[in-house]
Amino acid sequence: MKKKKILSIIGIILGLILVIGIVGTCYYTGIAVFSNSMQLVDNDSTSFEKAKAYFKKISFDLEDFNSKYKIETVQIESTLDGHTIPADYITVDGNKDKDTIIMVHGLGGSRWTNYPIASMFLENGYNVISYDQRSSGENTAPYTTFGYLESYDLGDCVSCLIDNISPDKKIGIWGTSFGGATAGIYLSSEQANQYVDFAILDCPISNMSYMLSTEMEGMNTGIPIDFLMSMGNITTKIKLGFSYEDANVCKHVEKTKVPLLVINTKIDEVTPYFMGVDIFNSVTHDNKKIFTVEDSAHADIYFDYPDEYERNILEFIEEIATDR
Repeated sequence: MKKKKILSIIGIILGLILVIGIVGTCYYTGIAVFSNSMQLVDNDSTSFEKAKAYFKKISFDLEDFNSKYKIETVQIESTLDGHTIPADYITVDGNKDKDTIIMVHGLGGSRWTNYPIASMFLENGYNVISYDQRSSGENTAPYTTFGYLESYDLGDCVSCLIDNISPDKKIGIWGTSFGGATAGIYLSSEQANQYVDFAILDCPISNMSYMLSTEMEGMNTGIPIDFLMSMGNITTKIKLGFSYEDANVCKHVEKTKVPLLVINTKIDEVTPYFMGVDIFNSVTHDNKKIFTVEDSAHADIYFDYPDEYERNILEFIEEIATDR
């Protein structure tokens, strides 16, 4: 009898050890996935010095840009968690009461790396607000969340713009890659549906889960991807209050009334061609257009086909977005 009792106690202890081991494994796996997926860039890797190196690589004349346009750096207060959003309000002559494009950079970029394409909008009579996304440039907010938390910063930038222009002036949003996800998620908001006249998504991310699972597959950890994704998803939900599915851009653009132009390339190896198509097909209204090229690398379409890029955007705004 005594022996059975001892064996029972041993069984319970072993069971507890097993449970603790499983819980511990799940916890540390979730933390590891979270840490490696929710902080993909930082302020050092996206500094102004990095932007200047990028300008040199693409032969962009920063001095000429600075001399042509008036650039006012403003600090926009975030309504989400109290950080500030550094933004450059760019005009030709200081007059802010014009049609304006808010530009959302991609991962690894900053408000400065938008300048080359900003020049296209400025030359066509638009003002530009280009801002730093979370953990990028001079925005010190933690975490990079594939557009989910970032979409709140975009909403704050729109609020700032509304305060600076008259109701008859148009508000447009341009977002590239990671910034395309930010813009796409934001487009489901009441504010976007009320105030935004058009949106342009250049090589946008459509699906956070796909991006993460693809990255994990490339690591060859030997751990099942489904387990890694599940633990990371649970940890993200606990720590930041949203799930991977909440960052599915397609689910958000289903709810938008904003005219939308998707720009993509068939050989994109970062945000594959199907992502832009999925976003386009998810939009339920008819005020939408897609412009696709065959042979540009990710987010290089403007540099490879500047005339076609500009023409498609301007025609889209004139033909589709003017009815808003």
